Amino acid sequence: MRRMIGWGIFLVLLGAWIWLSALNVPYMVFSRDWPLLIVAFGIYVIYRRMVRYRRQHRKSASQVITDLESGKIDVDKAVVEIRRSR
Repeated sequence: MRRMIGWGIFLVLLGAWIWLSALNVPYMVFSRDWPLLIVAFGIYVIYRRMVRYRRQHRKSASQVITDLESGKIDVDKAVVEIRRSR
């Protein structure tokens, strides 16, 4: 679902940019600035991958408590991990 929303936003922005460029709005020249779309899309893809990676590598509260009980981490580290998992 989120992927479709991202593509929808991208297409709306692309269409708006081309439309404003056709209306000769200053600083909106699609034929000159189209590589910026590729750069912006690349930044978006990198951002989405980083968010997905962080979500996949979070520890659950039960995992943190298990590590705390086994002595792998101290209390301060456990508090930080539990806050990060929210």
